[in-house]
Amino acid sequence: MTDVTRVYTEGGTVVHILDALRSPNSAGAEALCGRSAWPGLWHGTGTQDEEERALDMRVCSQCQAVLNHRRNGFVSR
Repeated sequence: MTDVTRVYTEGGTVVHILDALRSPNSAGAEALCGRSAWPGLWHGTGTQDEEERALDMRVCSQCQAVLNHRRNGFVSR
């Protein structure tokens, strides 16, 4: 997933996917599923610990469905 960024909200249990052109530093930046970090900020791109945590977390099922559709032409169930 080099064309996307894995992010999560404070206390979040899943990562959300941002398009490469969306800034994770903007609370209003929407993930593929439509979720935003507002009123907080996205986490996952700041420190090495955040990046590793984002890699270890499972992807939001709605973000994953959008990724599958974009890459394979189908939506997972």
